[in-house]
Amino acid sequence: MNKVIITEEMRFRQRLCEYALKKGATKAARKYQVNRMFVYRHLKKYDGTVQSLSFKSRRPRTSPNKHSKEELDLIFNTYAEHGLYGNAEVYVRLLEIGYNRSFGSMCMQIRKKGLKSLNKSKKSYTRYEPITGQYIGDKVQIDIKYVPQECIMFSSYGKKYYQITAIDEYSRMRILEIVEEKSTFETGKFLDELESKFGFPLKTIQVDNGYEFVNDKEVTNKKSYFEETAEKKGYTIKRIRPYSPWQNGKVERSHREDGKILYANNKFYSKDELIKALKQHEDRYNNTAKTCLNFKSPYEIVIENKLLLDLY
Repeated sequence: MNKVIITEEMRFRQRLCEYALKKGATKAARKYQVNRMFVYRHLKKYDGTVQSLSFKSRRPRTSPNKHSKEELDLIFNTYAEHGLYGNAEVYVRLLEIGYNRSFGSMCMQIRKKGLKSLNKSKKSYTRYEPITGQYIGDKVQIDIKYVPQECIMFSSYGKKYYQITAIDEYSRMRILEIVEEKSTFETGKFLDELESKFGFPLKTIQVDNGYEFVNDKEVTNKKSYFEETAEKKGYTIKRIRPYSPWQNGKVERSHREDGKILYANNKFYSKDELIKALKQHEDRYNNTAKTCLNFKSPYEIVIENKLLLDLY
């Protein structure tokens, strides 16, 4: 038997019942400022012990909107296959096969099962207000990431491999490339071909203050090859605040997903295999539904906006 915690409310009800047994329900109702039905209801439950007046569960005995076993199996099987790419992708896949509940309801069942916990947002102590892209190509974040040595199984002869990432803020579309050195030459060459790979014009490029992108103005006034390429293409370069990678949060977060999905689960036995896997990962990412895009994929957003641009 579960232990009943005796509360002040339960003691109040016991004193009410004792007084009603002596003086009657009407006088008890007046003294304790409750209605008579309240008194009768608790007298009916009262057996002389305070435990008999404890609060009963208000949980409904039946729930007509409860998920059926078939729906739960559908959620968990789909999550096992697509959960690595986020709940939005799972939800879109479920809708395609006949699931008709809300996104929040699906997420609740996933959390109940213990498959994924609720992410709590941290309080920000800065007054920084980001300027996000208002249309495709308006603003692109670029960063470079070290490819973990643990997943490279071929002889690299001391070489390190790096992944350059560009993400369009508005559509979340990404372009990825593997390079062998972290230099302004490689990033400049990547930037030179970026617009043709995206398929739409670019305006602003946001980067951190790494030497692979920009030179330190306190050291030299000479522009890096990356800056010269941006100037030649007509792009505006926006630097984030030093030691503030969260200002480049979209590309940094996408790098975290790359590590979790691509590099943590694969081994590469040649450079060609690494490049091929990265290309497949890029296509999968750009075709994955996002909550921030109203359950659409980056490719779908780009196609919609290109059609709108053609209309005007």
